[in-house]
Amino acid sequence: MNAAAAFFLTVRRSLALALLALAGCAGAPPLPAHDAGFALPRQLHVAQTAPGQPAADLLLVVQREGAAMRWSLFDPLGVPQARQMLERGQWRNDGFMRPNAQARELFAALMFAWTPQADLDAEYGAASWRAVGPAGGATQRVLLGHGKARWTVTWPGDAQGQAFSIRTADDVTWRITPLKEQP
Repeated sequence: MNAAAAFFLTVRRSLALALLALAGCAGAPPLPAHDAGFALPRQLHVAQTAPGQPAADLLLVVQREGAAMRWSLFDPLGVPQARQMLERGQWRNDGFMRPNAQARELFAALMFAWTPQADLDAEYGAASWRAVGPAGGATQRVLLGHGKARWTVTWPGDAQGQAFSIRTADDVTWRITPLKEQP
């Protein structure tokens, strides 16, 4: 292979890698514009259902660590499924876990659900979300992405602020239940 062909091959590979990197950034879940001010630590039971996949029970622990938030997701045996740190609006892996895009989507969706409704315009943009009042006893909040619902958060009428569910555009559903600390 001559030098010109090798150069063009290198340029094509570099462009392909750059396009893949940009595609990965475009699919990153939205985050609030400012550091989340909700109370931490939180321990949650997450029941996940997804088309074509077995149901999964997971434990999620969210805690502050300095200026960052640590998100740790475990299976019922305590095996880590995802560990992420969110600092200054940027995600990074915590430890040697491989990236888990679905877990990162869950973490970002939880921040949307935990953001007070009065703050949603400032955190996500006025046209990017909508609230659906009580219908059948449930309250819903929807984050829009490209004109469609990215996440739909539903609080049953009897559990406002406690148990709730999040459904994604891909029909993944997470049922979120806070865990009570035992003495």
